[in-house]
Amino acid sequence: MGYNRENVSKVKGIIAKRREDAIELAKARRAELHRIHPEIQRIDSELSQTGLLVMDEISKGGDDLARRIESIRLDNLELQKSKRRLLARYGYGEDYLDIKYTCPICSDTGTNGERMCSCMKKMLVLEGMKSAGIDKLFETQNFKSFSLEYYSYDSEIYNLMRNYLNMCARYAANFNEDTRENLLLSGNTGLGKTHLSTSIAGAVIEKGFDVCYNSAQNIISDFEADRFGKPYADRDRQDNIDLDRYFECDLLIIDDLGAESVNQFTVSCIYNMINTRVVRGKPMIINTNLTHSEMRKKYTDRIASRLFGEFTAMLFQGKDIRFLKL
Repeated sequence: MGYNRENVSKVKGIIAKRREDAIELAKARRAELHRIHPEIQRIDSELSQTGLLVMDEISKGGDDLARRIESIRLDNLELQKSKRRLLARYGYGEDYLDIKYTCPICSDTGTNGERMCSCMKKMLVLEGMKSAGIDKLFETQNFKSFSLEYYSYDSEIYNLMRNYLNMCARYAANFNEDTRENLLLSGNTGLGKTHLSTSIAGAVIEKGFDVCYNSAQNIISDFEADRFGKPYADRDRQDNIDLDRYFECDLLIIDDLGAESVNQFTVSCIYNMINTRVVRGKPMIINTNLTHSEMRKKYTDRIASRLFGEFTAMLFQGKDIRFLKL
């Protein structure tokens, strides 16, 4: 288990930059205020000497040390009152010179005590969804937005899809570092497979796991680019190719298996990826429009046996939701 290391490094860098910028902006406001209002600068200069004055009195010692330190404290309070009055006179808030951190809880450090701050967790969730490729999808495709109304025209199909919805929700809720179960979501286009797999991905990412969500076509393109140097239309994807994630991420979701071009190389890649994760006990979710017999025709029996022997199969039924929405 664990957030993607690259995402953690990226988020830490963003938070550190936020803290640095907040400090620099506060310094700039202070310098500008001191330039315009020298009397405030003089007060700040005196206030900055408070610690030195206290240390100096402590080094002197004497029976009246407590009285002298109390006198310094009272002078400090008077200076602060004078500063507040001046700030109010010139139209500034009392906190004008304070450092304005993006997160007031952790002061842009990313930690709250010994725990990760909620701001960093939220950023890691967002980055996790981006790296999984579902950040836009998850805005509209999650468990809350999955409507069973589109299956209400048939009671059997309605009950079946309600069962699948509950199965997927439980899978996401119970997902942990010991999860080994794989899901195979099959059926025609537009029945909700992508919606539910995206919902699982988002919920699992929110729990702090590293999820890789990609189409079979894109995955095969990555393997081809790595093996043959095949160029991408999108150069950014080629620059960020990382085949290890397909084998090492906490949860791999392959969308639209069967839409990719099939040859000896692609079949070998798909089998190696599925078999390696099964052997290592790393869970997968696969969406496909192919039936059992179509799967056997398109791929080898070894792949079909893995998919139907190591995966919990969910056969989606009904009418294309996209047409029902229209």
